[in-house]
Amino acid sequence: MSFNSSSPPDWLMPEGVSKTQWEYISNQYIASNYDSSLKDNPVFHQDLIFLEKHFNKAGIILDLGCGTGRVTEHFAPKKHKVLGIDLSGPMLCEACNKNINGPHLFLRANMLDLSCLCSNSIDYSSCLFSSFGMLLNKKHRTAMLEEIFRVLKPGGKFILHVHNLWSASQGIQGYQWLALDLCRRIGRSNDFGNRLLPAHQGICGLTLHLFTWKEISILLKKANFKMIEVMPLGNPSWEASNSPRLDKKLFAHGYLIACSKT
Repeated sequence: MSFNSSSPPDWLMPEGVSKTQWEYISNQYIASNYDSSLKDNPVFHQDLIFLEKHFNKAGIILDLGCGTGRVTEHFAPKKHKVLGIDLSGPMLCEACNKNINGPHLFLRANMLDLSCLCSNSIDYSSCLFSSFGMLLNKKHRTAMLEEIFRVLKPGGKFILHVHNLWSASQGIQGYQWLALDLCRRIGRSNDFGNRLLPAHQGICGLTLHLFTWKEISILLKKANFKMIEVMPLGNPSWEASNSPRLDKKLFAHGYLIACSKT
């Protein structure tokens, strides 16, 4: 399987995707080394445990921003049916080359547009690591949550990972960025929370949206999701709860949030 990695003109760029993001998702080297570069990341262990807790009966799992198929590789052999969606051709190529047992399918699509899926057809959905934070415009984040809500069955569960805004409070540059971000919020700028990341494997300009707990709570509530459980990330001794305490709102690297379609 091969994919055309050339950058499309602006008017053909997929909804919600910047040129820098396209450069990242089209990079074969990054895709080939993705698993090995992140194999020791503790989040990759914690999120699968969290998913197992909530995806506790065999069903259809929709994994958005599936990357190289980590969720599919874990759950397809466990009597689940897994549909992995990603816009990255090289990532999907890596996923398809894996010897994964169990019913699964990988689909190249924009996670903002799930029109290929029927309403009320999915038991579980996940969007992990940095996928949701790659949506830099609030309207795109809202649209994606509404689409996930639509395709989930009543009572279906959705697991979302987001990065915490206050995790940026490290070093002078981090505090400077937080001060600048506060000014953006006061000025009602549309790009508040969007942080430019250091150069990653030769790609400059990648940006990630960081969330306050209040912000992500409001987004999920407006999409009609009911939050069931939250796992703050950062300290192995932290446990899941209905809502994080103030210290975890300030010091957590991010959150794993379990929601249901009521």
